[in-house]
Amino acid sequence: MEERKTMSIAAAEPTSLVAFTLPGTPYSVRMARFYVRAALRHHGLGDYAENAQAITSELVTNAIAHTGADAVGLELILLEGSGAIAIVVTDPCPLPPVMSQPAGDTEHGRGLLLVNALSASWGWKPQDPGKAVYAILSRKRLRQG
Repeated sequence: MEERKTMSIAAAEPTSLVAFTLPGTPYSVRMARFYVRAALRHHGLGDYAENAQAITSELVTNAIAHTGADAVGLELILLEGSGAIAIVVTDPCPLPPVMSQPAGDTEHGRGLLLVNALSASWGWKPQDPGKAVYAILSRKRLRQG
């Protein structure tokens, strides 16, 4: 498993808050943000909504734009005991996500920089088929941001 930043979540027990499959179309990004926001508010975790929606948007956009997938998976997980949540986006492409340093006038290529800035940690792991890209948000990080 490759990880860009680290965070200790050893004692965290995962609880799925919402999980679904989205079609591989640009409209799915809007649907993903809506369902993540609704699930967080339903579970009393609305303080995560702004950062979670931004991260979800970037991860789902990348999965659709860079893989040509017919569908992508999205799961929102509460990490009990750690006060953190995880956003996990799956796609059928085995290639890892690549964080780049785009030129200042470039309109694209900043998605993973945003994910890195807003999350306590993020990374990816291979799965059969493809990969899962995840970002972990913590309340501690929300207060700092």
